Amino acid sequence: MGSLGGRLRKARENKGWSQTLVCEKLGISNSRLSGYERNYREPDTKMLSTLATLYAVSIDWLMGMTEESARGESENEFESFISDPDLQRWYADLPKSSEEDLKKLRKMWEIIKSE
Repeated sequence: MGSLGGRLRKARENKGWSQTLVCEKLGISNSRLSGYERNYREPDTKMLSTLATLYAVSIDWLMGMTEESARGESENEFESFISDPDLQRWYADLPKSSEEDLKKLRKMWEIIKSE
């Protein structure tokens, strides 16, 4: 179980996901994922990060550098936060907003936080 491929397979199976489902989520071919899991291919760093995020495990665990597979809760929350496409669009548009709109947003945020 010490290989990258074995850990990728274990992380996927722990989620109860098929290779087909993971391939659909990532937009990659079954042969590519299968190659990763059988150690015929190695994911590049971006794909490795994507797989770690998807499976909610650390890259260190995938690489066999630690036996602790789970990422910290705050790390998972942050990854989820920055991966939300709606939030990314909103954040990108935020600097284009008028000062008046930003004030309204701050007021709304204060109301949400106070509840």
